Amino acid sequence: MLEGSPSVLVVGDDEVARGEVTVDSGLSLTIRLDEILGEIPAIGDDVLVRTLEEVRGRREYMATVEAWRAGHVVVTNIELVSAFQQRAIVRVGTDIPITIVYETDGDDLRDLATPIQASILDLSATGLRIHCSVPLQDSFRFGFHLSTDFDDLTLVAEVLRREDAPRGYRYGCKLVGTTQREADALHRYVLSEQIAQRRRGFQD
Repeated sequence: MLEGSPSVLVVGDDEVARGEVTVDSGLSLTIRLDEILGEIPAIGDDVLVRTLEEVRGRREYMATVEAWRAGHVVVTNIELVSAFQQRAIVRVGTDIPITIVYETDGDDLRDLATPIQASILDLSATGLRIHCSVPLQDSFRFGFHLSTDFDDLTLVAEVLRREDAPRGYRYGCKLVGTTQREADALHRYVLSEQIAQRRRGFQD
């Protein structure tokens, strides 16, 4: 199922919209459009749908626009045309301190009244686990800054599950609204950190 997968609509060589798959019926996809970047294809036009899926990683599908519905596009005649490395399962253990400084207000980020200190326990291009001492509700969406050797990113994550842990809680979260550039940057960081950890292991 593609529901929840960040998606990009491509016409020719141009990205024309970005959003997220909200419904995967098996025969059609409904995609919520969060950002319009170019000329939107008309009903009946072919479009390339690029997704970053939780399990299978980045994939590209050819599809036909069937309908437009209040900020959503419905596509049918879906055909897989390419699959890339399964980034979602490329994950690295970390201990990166972060500060949760934003919460979502609809589609917008707003400053938290009291920032929350947390640490990233592991990270992939599509999700992360964090530890913090503050109880967070399921589906709570928060924003934070992540600096790597490659990029400075502002990311948004959604809490999927919580479990008790010493001195607080562990949370499994998915990244939401991630652009292709951000996903590429995260994947690059995860791979480089895996290599660095293996080297440190050989030296110990």
